[in-house]
Amino acid sequence: MIMKKLIRTLLCCLLFLLSTGMYAQKGLQIASVFQKYGNEKGATYVELSKMLSKTWDITHYQSLKLSKAEKALPDIYRCLEADREYAKKIKEVVTDGRIQSGYYQLPPVKDQTNRFILFRLGKKGEATLIYIEGEIDSDDLVTLIFSKD
Repeated sequence: MIMKKLIRTLLCCLLFLLSTGMYAQKGLQIASVFQKYGNEKGATYVELSKMLSKTWDITHYQSLKLSKAEKALPDIYRCLEADREYAKKIKEVVTDGRIQSGYYQLPPVKDQTNRFILFRLGKKGEATLIYIEGEIDSDDLVTLIFSKD
C-alpha cells in the first residue's frame, strides 16, 4: 500500500517536471521543434527556468542550436511562420524569401510575462532557435543580446 502511494507520487512529480518546459510555450508551434530536435545528434539544447537573472528578469530560457539544420529547417520555418503570425516583428532579415534571422515579441501571457522568439540561420548551415520569457522588455533584451560584456 505504501509502495503504491510512493510510486504514484513519484510518477506525478515526474509528469509535472516534464510538463513545465512545454507549459512555457503553451500554444506555440516552436515547442514541437525543441521537443523533436533537442536530442538529435549535433544539437545543443539548453533549458533554464526559474529566476534566471535578477538584472534582466528572465524566468524561462530555451535554446536549440543545430550544427546541420537542413533536415530540420522545413519544420523550423513552418513553426516559425505560424508563431510569428501573432507576434510583433522587432527585426527580421529575409534573403531569397527565407528568414535568415528574426526577433519577435509574442503577446504576453496572462500575468503580463513577455515572450520572445529569436531565430538565426548561420552561413555554414547551422540554425539557432531561442525562446525567452520574463518581465524583460524588448529594449533590454536587445541590449543584452548585443552587449559585448
